[in-house]
Amino acid sequence: MASPSVEEKLAAARKLGHALAADDRADIDSIYIGGSLTAGLGNATSDADLFVLLNPGVPLSDEVTQYNVDGHRVDVEWYSLTTVKELVAEVSGFELRRDDLRALHRLPDSLDFVFRLNSSETVVDSESLTALRGRIAEALPAIRRTSVNYSAIAVNGHLEDFLGAAAEGDLDTAAFAGQNLVAYAGKAVAAAAGDLYFSNKWVYKQLARTPVEGFPADLFTYYQRGTWTEGGKAAAEELVLFVQTCVAAAQLLGNAGAPIGAWPGWRPGTAEHGLWRNTGFNVLYTAEGILLHWELGRQLLLKRPPAFIWALCDGRSVDEIVDAVRRLGGSVPELKEMSRAGVESVLTALRDKSLIGTEPFSRLSTV
Repeated sequence: MASPSVEEKLAAARKLGHALAADDRADIDSIYIGGSLTAGLGNATSDADLFVLLNPGVPLSDEVTQYNVDGHRVDVEWYSLTTVKELVAEVSGFELRRDDLRALHRLPDSLDFVFRLNSSETVVDSESLTALRGRIAEALPAIRRTSVNYSAIAVNGHLEDFLGAAAEGDLDTAAFAGQNLVAYAGKAVAAAAGDLYFSNKWVYKQLARTPVEGFPADLFTYYQRGTWTEGGKAAAEELVLFVQTCVAAAQLLGNAGAPIGAWPGWRPGTAEHGLWRNTGFNVLYTAEGILLHWELGRQLLLKRPPAFIWALCDGRSVDEIVDAVRRLGGSVPELKEMSRAGVESVLTALRDKSLIGTEPFSRLSTV
């Protein structure tokens, strides 16, 4: 239940929406409240955001108008209904291709808009607004996939700064870059669990309200707040592994229709003769398969079962990997009938491609 202050802000936005509709109903198609308040993430200092969709041909101002309604600030954004239909179509129909990963970088504004619409409260309805909501609802699995992919590609944007600073021993700068790096990993987990919202600042609230069974919130906080710097460069390497684990689990389980809480272990294994996956690769989902992408380096496309086995190589022994595949088979049918011999065959192939090894991989040594 929303706090009294949040309810007052929403009431102010509703009041303004009805007043705007009364003044210009011929120009206005529909009105809704969107943003962190209607998504259940905002607080007493959050502003109410009112979205006004104008009929085609009505002149449009691209400015955000601010109103004071009963002592509460309400921001009003004006959009052409035609533009909104285009934004929803872009996001709901998006498919990532391995030869055009840059397309993800063009989506932030569109994703943000669609997520706000998805969690919005209608003030003035219309057939068009109802149809837009229906289009989003039908495409939610694809939109969730795109959200996880965006978080994954955003990791690359902060990883370069993180690695450069950590390799030089500048752990304070590395901690600063690492905060965003880990936040995007958390956003991938939240999205895979079905909690869709764009802004990173609510990642803690999202992970708390959509709990993932077994997810180590303490480890997430340890890395995201920068406490890890006490462990030096070794801890920086462990942070990279943790981020990769979060993204891999989100991509693999989220797109297999399985609960992300089925992931058999978020912390590195401790086997004496454990196998380790190469931490140089980002994990992306395409219609062709699971794409392991090394920025300015290699790309490899894996089918889902080998990708699961690769992701499970985080310090586990072969026996532990076989057991983890068996347990995952309860949630992922493709893994259910996989034999020990099959797992070992995949491990051999992964090792031949330098995707796994018998020692932890070092990202700092590649800088």
